[in-house]
Amino acid sequence: MKSPRVLVLAVQSPFSEGGAERHVRRLTEELSRRGAEADLLTIPLIERERFDLVRSALAWRGLNLSEIAGRSVDAVIATRFPSYAARHDNKIVWLIHQYRQAYDQFGTSYSDFTSSAEDRRTREAIAEIDRVGLSEARRVFANSANVAARLRKYNGISSEPLYHPPPLVGRYRTGAAGDYALAVGRLDAWKRPELPVAALAYAPAARLVLVGRGPEEERLMRLARESGVADRVEFRPRVDEEALIDLYAKARLVLVTAADEDLGYVPLEAFLSGKAVLTTDDAGGPLEFVRDGETGFVVPPTPEAMGAALRVAWEKPETLALLGERGRREAERLNWDDVVSTLLSAAGLSR
Repeated sequence: MKSPRVLVLAVQSPFSEGGAERHVRRLTEELSRRGAEADLLTIPLIERERFDLVRSALAWRGLNLSEIAGRSVDAVIATRFPSYAARHDNKIVWLIHQYRQAYDQFGTSYSDFTSSAEDRRTREAIAEIDRVGLSEARRVFANSANVAARLRKYNGISSEPLYHPPPLVGRYRTGAAGDYALAVGRLDAWKRPELPVAALAYAPAARLVLVGRGPEEERLMRLARESGVADRVEFRPRVDEEALIDLYAKARLVLVTAADEDLGYVPLEAFLSGKAVLTTDDAGGPLEFVRDGETGFVVPPTPEAMGAALRVAWEKPETLALLGERGRREAERLNWDDVVSTLLSAAGLSR
């Protein structure tokens, strides 16, 4: 039997590398490892002006992906807005997230959409693109129950959560608890990286290693200085994969502070490194794995509450070890065999 030919459809933001980009590359690799002839097709998402979002969707819509280089494509797996606007008779969607500024982030400080006529029309166009593109799919999956709930709330479309391991699965390791808490992720406002920095004022024994770059970097450095904790914060703008694995292995615990995250790799990376996770009660997707007193700490999104949890982490390391081990057992249940089998089966293709 010939190998099924599958295209993974993804959006590549120029000069940017994040979890979504790593995810689609790993998905393509795992499909190939399991017998599919898979390739990754990306188109950049340009956002210079509002109508660029619609232009991007039209670029995807104009593609005829049923045949490439004279050979048929058996299925496409679309991921992020607006890749699922592409046409194919056998389209599967594994939704990472929609264009959140037009939906759940609208009306908050995390969205720059206003109530202007232009912005209203753009939001309406995005909703129509989503309705048409997603409704055409043979099957729709979401990368978390949180993403599935948003899709149902804003678009009335049902989907099934399909969880997957983080990109470096098989390479994470654990080590003795170190003297720092670890926070990993792009330094964007909606990820609230100021919370762990400010929390240090309420946990005098704690140190923080902050991995990532982004528009909030200078503000965070200033906050650390003004809060008198600069000597206990280490900024690591860039680390390679091995250095990141090592940071997880030697951390005391891992902090996740984003508001209403889709899912995020960080909790799973922490668990596979045997580390407890400290997150907030409005974190969204991470709460599907982080449970207070079972696999980590869940607190209100305030520096005081996070600081109190950090004090416990420094005073009771034996508690952290137990929480981290429970998290490891849960994260280890996720595997790419199940993911690939589910996606190919949904497309009517055998492995």
